[in-house]
Amino acid sequence: MAKRRFQMDPRIKRELMGQRRLLMLGLICTGLSAALYGSSMGLIRRLLKDLEKIGQTRALEDFDAMKISTVLIIGVFVLRYFFTRGQTYYLAEAVARLTNGLRQRLLNKLLKLPVTYFNEKRAGSIQSVLTNDVNVFQSAVQILRDSIEAPLKAVVALILIIFIQWQMALITFLMIPIMGIIIQRNAKKMRIAQKQVQVDLAEVGAVTQEVLQGVRVVKAFGAEDQVNRDYGRLLHTSLKSQLRSALLVARLRPLVELLGAVGLCAAILIGGWLALSGNMTVSDMAALAFALDAINQGFRGISNLSSTYSSVQGAADRIYSEILDVPLPPEHTGRQTLEAINGLIEFRDVSFVYPDGTWALRNVSFSIQPGTSLALVGPSGAGKSTIADLLQRFYEPTSGSILLDGTDIKHLDVAWLRSQIGVVPQQTFLFAGGIDENLRLGTPDASDEQLTKALQMAHAEDFSREFRDRNVPVLGERGVRLSGGQMQRIAIARALVRDPSILLLDEATSALDAESEKAVTAALQEVMETRTTMFIAHRLTTAARADSILFLKRGEVIEQGSHSELMAKNGQYSLLFKAFSDGLLEDNLG
Repeated sequence: MAKRRFQMDPRIKRELMGQRRLLMLGLICTGLSAALYGSSMGLIRRLLKDLEKIGQTRALEDFDAMKISTVLIIGVFVLRYFFTRGQTYYLAEAVARLTNGLRQRLLNKLLKLPVTYFNEKRAGSIQSVLTNDVNVFQSAVQILRDSIEAPLKAVVALILIIFIQWQMALITFLMIPIMGIIIQRNAKKMRIAQKQVQVDLAEVGAVTQEVLQGVRVVKAFGAEDQVNRDYGRLLHTSLKSQLRSALLVARLRPLVELLGAVGLCAAILIGGWLALSGNMTVSDMAALAFALDAINQGFRGISNLSSTYSSVQGAADRIYSEILDVPLPPEHTGRQTLEAINGLIEFRDVSFVYPDGTWALRNVSFSIQPGTSLALVGPSGAGKSTIADLLQRFYEPTSGSILLDGTDIKHLDVAWLRSQIGVVPQQTFLFAGGIDENLRLGTPDASDEQLTKALQMAHAEDFSREFRDRNVPVLGERGVRLSGGQMQRIAIARALVRDPSILLLDEATSALDAESEKAVTAALQEVMETRTTMFIAHRLTTAARADSILFLKRGEVIEQGSHSELMAKNGQYSLLFKAFSDGLLEDNLG
């Protein structure tokens, strides 16, 4: 049981093995540096003996011997300088490469996880893993260093004590099991406490991000004091967990030092007793003091291993449980691509159930002819966004099939399929870089001419040119330097840069003023003529412009047809549109 208890977590070991060359070089330097430190104590003892002898003989040859000892000590420390420098550099490079590689793997895994994962997780909690937990995890390299340096210092010093005076070594042997028991008993408590610290810090990070992103809402509702109080309570919880961890560390480290000091004083007293009987010299006593202090340093380093490993273990648990061990969805097996796309989209008896058992769609069937548009209409929760997500293969249908030009999209390569769809979401998301960087998202090789053409089609060329003329290279977080309408037009341009065969518009003109909406609508009408377009229509006026309308309610198709056809039916769509026309209903279905 004891052997298993002290065994390093295989996950930590696996990460460290990725940097084994640098770690090996750094640890070799660490071992040699520690060995040289131990040998310097023997040379110091020799130097002090030469000094004692000079005091007795006043002989020149004894002074020459002292000079040789001095040169040897300097030589040892010169060598130690190079090995210590090598240790510092190689281990620092290993840490940098370890953290960079780990963060790259974490982001790569996150990008492969399904949309449902991000629906269930808080962005701040995920970010905490990438920042706080990875920063803590890098201390695994420190564990390797200390696990070699600390014991080696203690062992070399113990050998010196045995060589000088074996009786003195008995005291050291008595202290070792006592310190080992104390360190072991504290290790498990510290591991549990440090894991809770990491969890609480992640919660603080998540709430911090939410507050910063929603600061306008907080101010608008006058909720500054309320948010501040809630944040204070969260910080207090985090503080308590940190203090519990600090208390365990505070108990262990000084206790190890105290035991070391007791052992040192006891050894000095025994040394004094041996000196009375002529079995101990001043040089031996000084060398023993150095050696005992080195042993004390070694045990302090070993005690630090326990607390450091507890922190790393807690970070590793979160890194793996929150991200790396999260199962990936079944791999998309489709590898097929189509040489030319006409744009015929068909949903055949498609049903979809979310993992929590909620039905989103029930036996939905419809088709969109090439070059035509379909508006998805219905109240909030009707299944409009689910249809769009299924088309992009963010999810797979529970039953039924979705076809593109007669080919089931599950047989198509996912990356290729998504490259054929230009998406303009209702809630526009722009990255903090420049306009060109945002336009080239997903199309990094797009030429300047392609960008200009897309901006013209989205009626965004004028203000984008102004940004370039004012030398504004960065749009700010989430495009904060742009107005809502400008952000929406950049999003439309971004969708058009890739020259998609299919357009997926989630009320793409919702954030525009009347003049901009008219201009962009006209531009979209032009590009839609040669593309299959699916609207998620939150406004009845938008739906009326589509070639065909699919009216949904609670995941089921209620009505389907053109605006004029549905108005003639006098069904639910007709009733809603008439109520809107008579001013009894707002032009927004949610």
